[in-house]
Amino acid sequence: MLRVFILHAQQVQTPDTDISDAYCSVVFSGVKKRTKVIKNSTNPVWNEGFEWDLKGVPLDQNAELLVVVKDHETMGRNRFLGEAQVPLRDVLASPNLAASFNAPLLDAKRQNTGGCLMLQVSYTPPPGAAPFIPPPAPPEPNPTLPELDTVTDTGGEEDSEDQLGTEEEAEPSARPSAPDQPSLPKRPPSHVLPASRRRKSTSRKLLSNKPQDFQIRVRVIEGRQLSGVNLKSVVKVTAVGQTKRTRIRKGNGPFFDETFFFNVFESPVELFDQPIFLTVVDSRSLRTDSVIGEFRVDVGTIYAEPRHCFLRKWLLLSDPEDFSVGARGYLKVSLYVLGPGDEAPVEKKEAAEEKEDIEGNVFKPPGVALRGAHFSLKVYRAEDLPQMDDAVMDSVKQIFGFESQKKNLVDPFVEVTFAGKTLCSKIVEKNANPQWNQIVTLPAMFPSMCERMRIRVMDWDRLTHNDIIGTSYLSMSKISAPGGELEVDDGLGFLPTFGPCYINLYGSPREFTGFPDPYEDLNSGKGEGVAYRGRLLVELETKLVDYVEQKLGDIPADDILRVEKFLRRRKYNLFAAFYSATMLQGVGDAVQFEVSIGNYGNKFDNTCLPLASTTQFSRAVFDGCQYYYLPWGNVKPVVILSSYWEDCGHRTDAQNLLARAADRLAANLELVHLAQKAQRSASALDSLVAQMLDELMVDCSQPLVDVTQKPNSTHLDQYLYHFRTTNLDQMVQAALKMKHEDSDLQMVLDQAEDWLSRLKSMVEEPQNSLPDVVIWMLQGDRRVAYARLPAREVLFSRNGASCCGKNCGRLQTIFLKSPQEEVAGPRIPAQIRVRLWLGLAVDEKEFNQTTEGRLSVFAETVSQI
Repeated sequence: MLRVFILHAQQVQTPDTDISDAYCSVVFSGVKKRTKVIKNSTNPVWNEGFEWDLKGVPLDQNAELLVVVKDHETMGRNRFLGEAQVPLRDVLASPNLAASFNAPLLDAKRQNTGGCLMLQVSYTPPPGAAPFIPPPAPPEPNPTLPELDTVTDTGGEEDSEDQLGTEEEAEPSARPSAPDQPSLPKRPPSHVLPASRRRKSTSRKLLSNKPQDFQIRVRVIEGRQLSGVNLKSVVKVTAVGQTKRTRIRKGNGPFFDETFFFNVFESPVELFDQPIFLTVVDSRSLRTDSVIGEFRVDVGTIYAEPRHCFLRKWLLLSDPEDFSVGARGYLKVSLYVLGPGDEAPVEKKEAAEEKEDIEGNVFKPPGVALRGAHFSLKVYRAEDLPQMDDAVMDSVKQIFGFESQKKNLVDPFVEVTFAGKTLCSKIVEKNANPQWNQIVTLPAMFPSMCERMRIRVMDWDRLTHNDIIGTSYLSMSKISAPGGELEVDDGLGFLPTFGPCYINLYGSPREFTGFPDPYEDLNSGKGEGVAYRGRLLVELETKLVDYVEQKLGDIPADDILRVEKFLRRRKYNLFAAFYSATMLQGVGDAVQFEVSIGNYGNKFDNTCLPLASTTQFSRAVFDGCQYYYLPWGNVKPVVILSSYWEDCGHRTDAQNLLARAADRLAANLELVHLAQKAQRSASALDSLVAQMLDELMVDCSQPLVDVTQKPNSTHLDQYLYHFRTTNLDQMVQAALKMKHEDSDLQMVLDQAEDWLSRLKSMVEEPQNSLPDVVIWMLQGDRRVAYARLPAREVLFSRNGASCCGKNCGRLQTIFLKSPQEEVAGPRIPAQIRVRLWLGLAVDEKEFNQTTEGRLSVFAETVSQI
């Protein structure tokens, strides 16, 4: 019996550098077997096993496996990506009759593609078969497969080396070269299972001892998930006895983008044994051992790679003194080792970072393990999806008396992507309010360096490519906490969790057109979406597991019923009073303004009820200089909308309260900085600092809404409530202590900057399901300019002025933007002065307290003041 286990492949790319949908086929003795298709991955993981029954015939020592990797195509022939011939003599030579292979993939011309395939082969001989006696080793390397790394299972006699970054790394091998030329290694990479120590000692003898010029180039790109609080991190790069440092960067995810060069004149046999250290340290720490994490790699390991480099690789940092501490963060780098005549490869930024298999692109030192986890995203339903298909057939059906289905001309499904892994839900045809009720499970490793999970609603198309309806992201840093961030409480950490809650989708205008959409990129999440395009109800749970897998399943019926308590809706009223519209340019048609929240108020959408969402058409008047304005005079147009949404007041109240505290602290800090620049006296500075601390303590002492008593609060609501209250209490205690102690001014200002950063991060509310308010300027039937305002900024709250939006009922000036800023340039389309008020219908009487005139109704669709 012959068993073959296909593990995974690396750097599998199509000739046009597209992301492949790879599968692997294995041929032995004319019998072909193939794996499943792994979509959208350059580093596919199959983990599939196959068996061949040899019918009692012993395995031939000259037998080979043919392994072919192809790109699956839905239409046309599958594209060839690479192949490898694996000789089975090493399996027979192993005491346990098993071996692991890291086979480089070759193209049709037998050239190395840069990719490699990892597989394991085991053999069970028939009863009574004679043992295999391997022949003596030939003096020359086997020419049939010169670039194949084999690690045999020695049954514990020898321990093979671990992954990249070990203390004794496998050295690259090379063929003997001419006497006048240095011997340089040409072995392709072995990322997962390098050669054994026995091979290492053999290959080291093949390296040249002739000194020559080398250049070591290290580009430090960025870090993520660095361990620590209030970090000001520096990366130290040490190679060939030299140490160079990056600039200081703040935060746990710093961006460096610095390149260092190390020139050396040394022989390969000596240079390739020397390590390169990449150490991240905290520059603020006064201790000498302020190391956050470190990674080590040998020079020879880098040179053994194709083109002698690692491009845009993630390194897992660890504690150099104690590997049991676990991961200390990640560092993204590019490493080059260039010899005589070597040309440095051009480093290109990934076109689609979301498609990059980040977790499969991590190099880990030995002894450091990541914990497996499952992201279980429950996709319940969507609503208000726009029309995506042509209505020609629908018009024909109406002619023959059939019911119109124009509102349902969309075939939606959900695509979820995290760390380069993608999974899609089922397709619901002809439904603008679909219900999927499916669980999308994606594997992950903790701690994960991947910051965002992309959730995209797609429209399935039978003939052409699928269209994107809208894109949203779940930021892991906003829906989880690592813990250990505060000295007063180390129990604040929690795994990523979300919902059940609606996610609002934004992108191009909802109006369907059969022509190419000039705003199509907005649906992909590139730039600010100019219009509401629906909402998606999801829930995310994270579980730590020992075995990770990717799967799609159905949501249990009990969970579908449980989610209903989060969906109770209440009536909201939105008032918008326009005071002026000026700085209009290039106005030809009559102008009106449209106000919408969600799909309520969209003038051109026939799928929703008409509302008094627009002002009267008005002709613009030239001001005699450069601009136009609308001559409203003393009669100002008012727009009133009624809409129905979930009550998320406990979330917006906390947001507005924290935002006010952050704004006041920022203003006080600015006053202190201005006083320093003006060289005010020490007593004046002390007075300003004392005022800043007093106001901070007052703001942070205000209680947040206790979400534990709310029936519609989610797990994330409760986690964030505990996290925020603990942070605010700690800030009050620290400010009180600093006020009564004789603290240095600069230390107080640094601490205040840290408080401001923490307040701003706590303002973020990932579960705000209330859509933004969008104001459009219309010329005839054309949308020419817009403004998108967060609903919480104009939302009224019964819990006091500190919980109301900062612009609730206040007159504000808004500069409209063109939906195509790159076409319109820096020109401002219009400036409007408007008073907005949003609140529950039961609180609409509060709006009268903000008005400055008498409200008169002249028609059902136009209100004026």
